[in-house]
Amino acid sequence: MCTCPNVVRHGGDRSPVLQPSCSSFQVHKRINAWFHTRVLSNTLSLSSSERWKASLGALLCLAACGLLLRSLPLDAHWLLAPVGASVVILFVQFHSPLAQPWPLLGSYLIATAAGLACSHWVTQPILAAALAVALTIWLMAWLNCVHPPGGALALLLVLNGPYSNADMVAVAELIAINAGTLLLVALLINRMLLRRRYPHSSTPPGPSHRTQDRPPIERMGLNHTDLESAVKMLNTFVDVQEDELVEIYNLAVDHAFGRHVALTCGDIMSRDVITAHFDTELAQAWRLLRQHKIKSLPVVDRFERVIGIVTVADFLRQIDQQATPKDLATRIQVLLKRTPGLFAQKPEVVGQIMSADVFTATPQTPLSELIRQISQRALPHVPVVDEQRKVVGMVTQSDLLVALYKSIALGQASQAAKL
Repeated sequence: MCTCPNVVRHGGDRSPVLQPSCSSFQVHKRINAWFHTRVLSNTLSLSSSERWKASLGALLCLAACGLLLRSLPLDAHWLLAPVGASVVILFVQFHSPLAQPWPLLGSYLIATAAGLACSHWVTQPILAAALAVALTIWLMAWLNCVHPPGGALALLLVLNGPYSNADMVAVAELIAINAGTLLLVALLINRMLLRRRYPHSSTPPGPSHRTQDRPPIERMGLNHTDLESAVKMLNTFVDVQEDELVEIYNLAVDHAFGRHVALTCGDIMSRDVITAHFDTELAQAWRLLRQHKIKSLPVVDRFERVIGIVTVADFLRQIDQQATPKDLATRIQVLLKRTPGLFAQKPEVVGQIMSADVFTATPQTPLSELIRQISQRALPHVPVVDEQRKVVGMVTQSDLLVALYKSIALGQASQAAKL
């Protein structure tokens, strides 16, 4: 029975009579659902900051390219229409394989050759245009330099043809200058002004321990073979870099882990934290490390805000690397001993050996995010700070192991109890 409010009954007849508005409402719902699932789905969405960056980058890039072309001593110098499409890709999808230097230069080179050749050898304009675009696509895919504006450039060349030999040279020169200028300006704006990593590099950072092993979080994740197999099974073009796809996968796994293991730093951190100050003497700091059997001391100012961290490794770095194990104790004693007088040839206080660049977390930081940072940065300990950067806790690798062990054990026990 229809639940639409536009239902009337005639006499004693209990069967509903639908008004036209009811059927129109159902048709409208179906059209709206089709439009959202077929037309608006999987569209590119940019954050507010990225929209401003892309628009500003495009504005400056086209303006700079236009001024540079006009300053060249050429008879004909202007911006080509496909450059506008390339600018969209270079500043909106700068991380995409389509926006990298080789696809940009390669596509313009291929489109120039295909467009001029088809314009010269094929007399029928429509056939020449279709053949030029098709040939450009095939060559771009074959040479791994797919860049959509290349198709537009090939079409533009055919529609403005045919050309004499002298015109072909002039057109090729103009296109080369447009492509080279565009790439140079886009590179400078993306890197220096917008602070983006362009061109995108798929080379991963080196192992933190200077060995052949990858960081722990990467050993259990996707690798190149997995991605290559998946792309082959899809049998389509994937507009994302390989390392970005791995990053998306890892972030999704972290999010899922956070949903299932809803722990934060505040749940597992040690709250009675031993700290040092900038002017704490080395001997006192070393005594604290040994007394409390810890490997690091957060360094705080007089307001208890973190300004650095000092570790056992910081002490050992002050000792000559050529020292033998027998000399190590003696060298440490020399380092810890206070130098009399006003001047010293060695560090005397914690502030002289501490690491000022210290990674911190907050009590609300999810455990999944903390694990990722500890793995990537090879951190044995992380200070936990509040909004004023005051130390409120400390998380070590031991804390993480215990928390994960208890979480897994409780999960297994809960499943066993249900059975």
